[in-house]
Amino acid sequence: MELASEDLLILAVDRDAAGGAARVYLLATHAELSSGAGPRRVAGAHEVEAPGTGRVVVALSPTRTYAEGLGGGTSERSPEDRHMIRALDRRYPGRVVCVLVGQETASDGGGGAGGGVVGLNLGLLKKSPEVMRECWTVPNRQDYAYLVTKTFGLNLAVRLAFVAASVRRGELPMVRAVASTTWYQLQDAVFTVFGQTYMKFLGRMTGLLRVGRAYIGDFVFVYFQLCGFEFLNRLVLGPLGENPLAYTWHGLALIFVNILQGMISGGPLIPAINKMRRAGVIGHSTMMHFYQLSSLTMQFGLFASFGYQRFYFLLTTATLVLSWGAYAVFTLFYQDAPASPAPEALASRLKGWADMAAKA
Repeated sequence: MELASEDLLILAVDRDAAGGAARVYLLATHAELSSGAGPRRVAGAHEVEAPGTGRVVVALSPTRTYAEGLGGGTSERSPEDRHMIRALDRRYPGRVVCVLVGQETASDGGGGAGGGVVGLNLGLLKKSPEVMRECWTVPNRQDYAYLVTKTFGLNLAVRLAFVAASVRRGELPMVRAVASTTWYQLQDAVFTVFGQTYMKFLGRMTGLLRVGRAYIGDFVFVYFQLCGFEFLNRLVLGPLGENPLAYTWHGLALIFVNILQGMISGGPLIPAINKMRRAGVIGHSTMMHFYQLSSLTMQFGLFASFGYQRFYFLLTTATLVLSWGAYAVFTLFYQDAPASPAPEALASRLKGWADMAAKA
């Protein structure tokens, strides 16, 4: 592909900024490129004017501002690139073309689970302490704000309401009630303050298990983690409502079923939020807010823990419709615009342009 005289070029490139790399967009006409004139920086599609019938060529250089799954490093395009491309396509339908500069094709974000129909990469479990250190993120003000308002505010109030009801009915001794609440609060506090670290860690666990082309290692890891935590909680609580003793076969089976119910119904919430971020619909800060708010669905598990199994079924069914619906929308209607490697001559010119822009 060669640029025509009426074409407009927009180059997406990383530029070093305070706190890390930032994605910027540089615009030039064919005439400006031919004359060697410098590009102009634009903040978004609203600043792009493309009169005539020429193409709007979006050249995507690799980005360090966003990475998916186990990939790390660089990605083909950032969420902001996707947002820009959609906005340009709405303004100039049928005229937007995407090319890749300095990269061939999108990388596979899963990786590492071997060949065949089922791939299991147990090496990830052995490396989990190292992976956790690599994913370590210092908690910020937002995390501590949720610790106060959510963990020791709303969540504690809800848990105390469940505990108080069981104590008043004489089903739950006070010592067990205090121990259970303490255990819940400890989990909640850790996952609230270190939520960013944990979400990155889960992303790295995706490659633990592959079935066909689907990487579900994060799902399996969380499932067994939650089963272990819930077993300890019900062991402390004892039999309540419709729940038998946790260490009986019936009690163990009910824990596995309840966790599976919760994960199938609410499991797509985090992937749906990730899809929203990937598509550029939300920013990183909003994504972290959504992560914290989505954790409120974990409160539904209290109905199962305290023996309200029928009501738990209704809640998980409603959540299933919402979460799977959102996941389907952002999977089906926010697909990437196709992109192909730029021709060698054009790529060479654009790569030099990108290198200069990154240092500017």
